[in-house]
Amino acid sequence: MDNIVSDDKYIGLICNGEFDAIPDFKIGELFESFFDNINYNVIKNEKDVYVDFTGEAICDDEPCTVLIKFKVDNNVETFEISEVEVNNEKLNECEILDLLEDIAYVGGATVEDDYCDGCVDGDCSKCFFGDDIDEEDYEEEYDDDDDDDDENNDE
Repeated sequence: MDNIVSDDKYIGLICNGEFDAIPDFKIGELFESFFDNINYNVIKNEKDVYVDFTGEAICDDEPCTVLIKFKVDNNVETFEISEVEVNNEKLNECEILDLLEDIAYVGGATVEDDYCDGCVDGDCSKCFFGDDIDEEDYEEEYDDDDDDDDENNDE
């Protein structure tokens, strides 16, 4: 990993990037239209870089906190969603796609209809994440033990 790359470059890659399922709309703009209290955090380890996005929204008519973890490639040119959590509960691939559809809708976009034709019995891993992404590998590589220390008690 190149230690010279600034956190702003990693965050800019995400904000100025697009989801494959929602072309022609920048992620940062979509997030700004859907979420409140937006925050980006760059996490680096020996071999990988992740950009964690957090924001607050209304999910199923209730306030929620969303965490989207993006894994950035070594050349800081591409990224992929590694994990999504709503109120600290990990979403499966189809739930992630549903969330992206909601984000797109509020931002004036739509998820391409044929984007997720490959779902079989609720498993969208082949169409949404691609063939070579293993979520269990991500969990082993991304050790974020500090989450419990960062709880926000704004009552």
